[in-house]
Order: sequence, then C-alpha cells, then structure tokens
Amino acid sequence: MHLPNIKRTGIYIALIVAVTLSLLHTMNFNFFEVLEAKTLDVQFKLRGPVKPGPETVIATIDERSIKNLGRFPWPRSTWGRVVDRLTEEGAKVIVFDVFFAEPETVASDDLFQRAIMQSGRVVLPVVFDFVEGGDKETGFTDQKLDFLLPSAYMAMKNTESPFGAPPAKMVLPTLLRFSTFARTLAHINMSPDIDGTLRWEMLAVEYQGDYYAPIGLQAARLYLDVPPEKMTLDFSGSVQVGNTVIPTDEFGRMLINYRGPNKTFPMYPISDLLDRRLPAGAFKDKIVLIGATAIGIYDLRVTPFSTNMAGIEKHASVVDNILRGDFLRRALDLDIPLIFVFTLILGILIPRLGAKAGVALFLLLFAGYSVFVYYLFASKGIWFSYIYPASALFFGYTSQTAYRFFTEERRARDIRKMFSSYVSKRIVDELIRDPSKAKLGGDRKEISVLFSDIRGFTSFSEKHRPEEVVTQLNEYLGAMTSVVFEYDGTLDKFVGDAVMAFWGAPLDQADHAERACRCALSMIGKLQELQKKWESEGRYVIDIGVGINTGDMIVGNMGAEGKKMDFTVIGDNVNLGARLESLTRKYNNHIIISEFTYSRVKDLVKVNELGSVTVKGKEQPVVIYDLVGIKDESTK
Repeated sequence: MHLPNIKRTGIYIALIVAVTLSLLHTMNFNFFEVLEAKTLDVQFKLRGPVKPGPETVIATIDERSIKNLGRFPWPRSTWGRVVDRLTEEGAKVIVFDVFFAEPETVASDDLFQRAIMQSGRVVLPVVFDFVEGGDKETGFTDQKLDFLLPSAYMAMKNTESPFGAPPAKMVLPTLLRFSTFARTLAHINMSPDIDGTLRWEMLAVEYQGDYYAPIGLQAARLYLDVPPEKMTLDFSGSVQVGNTVIPTDEFGRMLINYRGPNKTFPMYPISDLLDRRLPAGAFKDKIVLIGATAIGIYDLRVTPFSTNMAGIEKHASVVDNILRGDFLRRALDLDIPLIFVFTLILGILIPRLGAKAGVALFLLLFAGYSVFVYYLFASKGIWFSYIYPASALFFGYTSQTAYRFFTEERRARDIRKMFSSYVSKRIVDELIRDPSKAKLGGDRKEISVLFSDIRGFTSFSEKHRPEEVVTQLNEYLGAMTSVVFEYDGTLDKFVGDAVMAFWGAPLDQADHAERACRCALSMIGKLQELQKKWESEGRYVIDIGVGINTGDMIVGNMGAEGKKMDFTVIGDNVNLGARLESLTRKYNNHIIISEFTYSRVKDLVKVNELGSVTVKGKEQPVVIYDLVGIKDESTK
C-alpha cells in the first residue's frame, strides 16, 4: 500500500517528534522534570485539602509564644516545662523539631533531661550532612556514634536490590545526655526537588553502614506501638511498619500526600500550653509535633499547597499519611511508549482529517488524558506521568498542523497560480477551501465545451493597422472572458481570435450544460453592446459564432512538466464543439448546440432544429440546434 505523500509525511513527522521527546526523556532533561513535578502540585490544588485524622496536633513556636516567653531560642528549663505539661496532658508521643546540640547551664539542662527521662515518650532529632568535608567546628562529626545505633533500622530485606538511599558524610546529634533518655532519635533532613519544592520524605538515610528513619515515621511507629524490630526497610521499594507498607522509590523516599495548605492540622501555641489556656483533652493520646511556625525563625518550606509552609506541618502530613495508609505512588515509567502511541495516532489521523476534525481529535485526546491522569491521582493515589505524553500530543499536533498549514498554503498558491487565469475568483477560492476538488491529474468526466470565433478575422486583420487589430481584439476578448467567468466557466485558451471554455471542471457542476448555454447567450448580448459602440466609433464591427457540445472528455494538466502546462480538455467531444462553431457560418446564425447538450437543457432553452449533420470524426449524424434564448426568462 502506497500512502499519499502528505499522509506518509505525517508519519515521518510523528516519528521525528517521538524520537526527539524520547531522547530528552532519556537524558532526564531538567526542564521537563520540573514541569512534571509542577503538574503534581496542580493536581494537589485541584483535589483540595483532605481532612487529617485526629491523632496528630502541633504545638507551635509562634509569634505569640515568642512574645510571651521571650526571644527564641528558649532555655532548656522552658522545654522541660513543655515536656512535663504534655506528659501531664496525656500526649502519647512528643516529637521535637527543635535542635539541642549545645549545652546550656547545668541546672537548665538537668531540668530538661529529667523531663525527658520521666516522660518516656520523647523523640529527638538528628541532622545529617551529605557533603564531604563538612565543618566539624559546628558540632558535626564523621565518627560512628554508639548511642545512634538503637534508632537505626533493625530489620532489612532484599538488600541485594539496587538501593540509592542518600549516604550521609557527617551527623549532628542531639546532646548525648538528652539522646540517652529519648524514646528514639530520628532525622529531620529535608530534600527539596530542583525547583525548591518539598515533595518527598527520605524514609532512609545511610550513615556509617546503618539506615535511619525520619521523625514522622518514628512518631507513627511509636503511636502504633510497633517495636523497632518490626519496622523493616525493604531495599526493593518499601518500608513496613507493623501491618502498614509504605511505598518508596529507588532512593528510599516516600511521596508526601500533603493534607492541605498552612494550618490544616490543629495548632496550639506553646505559651497557651504552659499557661493552661487550651481546651481539655487537646493533647490526650495524641502525637504532638513541636516546631516553629513564626516567620522569623525561618523554618518555612515550599510545598505543593504553599510557598511558606512551616516544616513541622510537612512532618504532620507524613505522620498522617502513615496512620491513614493513603500513600501516593509514582506509576511505572510509560512515557516513551505513550509518546510513540500519541504521536503516531496524530501522525496517521491528522493528515486524513479536516482542520476542525483535527482540532477536535487533539482536544479530545488532550482533555481525555488530562482527566485520566487526574482521576488516577485523586481516586487511586497514583502520580501518572503527564508532561511527556502531553508534550507528545501538543508537539505532535502542532507539528502536523504547521506542516499542513505550510503545505496547504503552498498548494493554495499553486492552485491560485494555476487557475486564476482560467476561472473566476469564486472558483479559485472554492478550490483553495477544498483542494481535493482540484484533481490535477488526468480524469474522464462529462463536460460542456464552448468554442467561439470571430468571423472574417483574417480579412479584418489584413485591412487594419496591427495596433488597431490588437486593441479591438483585446477589448473583445476581455469582454468575453468576463462573461465566461460570470458563469463560473473555465477559460481554456485563446487560439488567435478564438475563445475556448468549458464547464464541469475543475469543480463538478451538475448544470454545466445550462451554464454553457447561458454563457453563450450572454456573450452574444455583450457582443451586441460592443457592436453598437464600435459602430458609433467608426470602427470595424466584429461578429462571432459559438458552438457548444456536451460529452465525456479527458481533463487535466497537460504539457511538459516544469516547462509549460495547461489545464485543458481533449477528446472527440471537444473536437465536435469546435466543428459546431464553424457550422454557424453555413447556417448564418450565432449559436449551435449539439443534441447531447440539448438533451440536458431542453426544458430550459428555446431552439430551432437545424437538422442532422455528419462531422469529421463522427460516424453517426449529429442533430444540431440553433440556440435562440431561455424559456420564460430574458437572455442574460
């Protein structure tokens, strides 16, 4: 099967687009990666907030607490009071997103240490540094710390699988005297994407051959009463906490299912906690996350919902994800197959469809895919790739459309150039609107052909100066051409003083015989006007004869390609039309039509039968008629 050039080119264009996008995908082109991440943010906003469970609350270091308790950081004695109050209120897990890396006064540190020890439910943070050769003077160390080991993952499986948990070079722990009495330690590192937005939680950080969990995961484990040995790090892509399996990527990261914008979780100022100005039971059996929300402390993060969310609220979403079990999952990478599918669909169909149908197809695919991707996110918790497949649709459509535009523009120029001297502007515009109607190859079809010739032109040209002959001939031919175009005829050619025109091509015209007859009558009418003018000017009065025949003819572009081409008709029926014109001299009339033309217009025209004649090229006699007018209409 040989496809037409434009259809075959459509597939070539599709393959070029598909291969280009596939190469960009293979290269992990950052621009597209950022756009893909932004589509996740858009889906969060479209979905809107999700009400979190009641288990997680936040005790905030906010502006009011700073005003009431003094400039931050606060002394350890204050934090000891906070731990005592939360323990008294019945908090089940107390999680600090506040760092205690340096000692204060012995008395203040003793109060805080005693509060931690008596509470038995405090989670304290550590911070890892992933840069080689960090500054040890800030408290970071690259040594293995024995007191960290009880907080590391105790159970691991599928350790032979490829696993890319970020390796830390150094660690900054909470002071040993506090860490020793904490229920567990956990990291508070955050790793934004390249656009600065925080979308992932590192469920595993590798340090000195051990792996450590974040505070959100450890808080959820303690709340669920899962012992450390029942929290398993699976290198093949998950973390199991009791019966809950958390999906991770190959880097041990969990995609955070953010609950909403700022203040989605219940927040209570620490000053109100210490002043006992909170509702009863606010912290009873809760996970209490302690962190800063005051702008001046600069613990603000960019998230899909907000450009300045407090980091503690991110931890709260992680905890709630684990407790609810409604995790987000990144779908399998099907970008390249979808790129080829979408571009080839467009490459095959767009060249075969009209402009409106092409737009409709593109919008249907684009909207359908967008709805499908959002449905997977909102209903199934699946982050399905959008940018590369959508880019395949966009660039696939625009490239096909651009090619079609320039091709059709060139075709329109070719059609205008080819036909503007043959047919009326109305016909040219119709051919440009629907180029398929301009079949430029040869075709056999029923056509009506008209020949007109000036009688005695040779004598006229011999008796007058060439300038006079050309001027009058141009005036006559210009007037006849206008009449042909008025009836949407195709002007084939001028042969000296003769005019040849036809109807039924390049556009199909069911009434081609009628148009030819009306045109002939109008030509005679126009000639009579010119004759009066020439007579008044004392010039030679031209007279003409017209012959019309209808029948099957071959029509198309004929000539030497690239040299000289004419859109014309050939065949015996064309020759018959020319013979009929010459018979007007014998019958001394103006218009002769054949029986074949008459059979198609007999209900419309007035004629006088002239009899049968045998013309050269025809074995059977042909009945001919003198066309004198149109029934019940004035001659146009």
